[in-house]
Amino acid sequence: MIRVLQLLTTTSLGGGPRQVWDLVRHLPRDEFEVTVGGPRDGPFFGRFRDLGCRVAVVRADRLGLRPLRETLALVRAHGVQVIHSHGKGAGLYGRLAARRTGAAAVHTFHGIHYESYPRAGRWLYLALERRLGRWTHTVVSVSASQEAEGRALGLFRPGQSATVLNGVDVEAQDRALAGAPLRRDALGLAADALVVGCVARFDPVKNLAALVAALERLAPREARLALLLIGDGAERARLQARVARARLGARVVFAGWLEDSARACPAMDLYAAPSLKEGLPLALLEAMAAGLAVVATDVPGHRDVVRDGETGLLVPAGDDAALAAALGALLADPARRRRLGRAGRARVLREFGVAPMVAKTAEIYRAAAAAAGR
Repeated sequence: MIRVLQLLTTTSLGGGPRQVWDLVRHLPRDEFEVTVGGPRDGPFFGRFRDLGCRVAVVRADRLGLRPLRETLALVRAHGVQVIHSHGKGAGLYGRLAARRTGAAAVHTFHGIHYESYPRAGRWLYLALERRLGRWTHTVVSVSASQEAEGRALGLFRPGQSATVLNGVDVEAQDRALAGAPLRRDALGLAADALVVGCVARFDPVKNLAALVAALERLAPREARLALLLIGDGAERARLQARVARARLGARVVFAGWLEDSARACPAMDLYAAPSLKEGLPLALLEAMAAGLAVVATDVPGHRDVVRDGETGLLVPAGDDAALAAALGALLADPARRRRLGRAGRARVLREFGVAPMVAKTAEIYRAAAAAAGR
């Protein structure tokens, strides 16, 4: 039995916790015993417990000795052989604990975000990641373009990294969409609206203000146009103020975080992802799996998923006019939307399923556990 600790910086709705949830559900239980550690700050904490795995509070979202002591206690109490960390805080405490106990460290970058730090902060972050990388058995990237970035930044040695593409359980999503789709009226949307949707954390890197700017450009031409924003975060008040200044309040729905947000896809005509940077966003994959055409910025993570003109449209990051033009073109062409949506779903089924993600991660755990045992 290989004993794995999944260490999270948050258990709120998002890519890291969702990936761990899929791993816990699908890893062979006769081979892997999984413990999950993380803050009790979101719905995934309870969802992990519902799966029947061991769950413990580790305040990996905070700096201090306490999260390290909590991680060390879990590793020692349960004979953990592999510590798989997700996020900056978890990556710090997980790899320090692995070095202290002899467990093997695996760390996943769900996006490499440091550009918003001051210059000294960027230098310190990269220096720390390079040091932690030396203590890591395998550094996992969720897309090929992210792995290329990490290699260029010196975050891991040649042969030390692996790309494990994020995957979605399309069969489970199809069942959810067939059985309990979210209706437009439940979301405050008119039945005849043309709806552009986005699921994201309200963070500057997600650049959701660009969607409000696009709506400003397009609204005079299309009276039915509406924007559905699913998520929450520090940028919410700023976005709401921007919407109010533009007098678009009736056209923008702030739906908050929704459990199984893919159930809102049938309420959308088009999906938009205006991020300035990504790892490989699950929400985009879910939208494509639901058959939605997508418009996304041409950044790492997006360009790993969207083939421009084939499964969606790519536009330059930070170019609000180009984003508005692409959205307008697809909103005016339902046949093209359907064609792109079919091609996008086919690509997700072919290349971004949950089974390959789980199988490749299991191979990493086997190799890491063997190394820890030597």
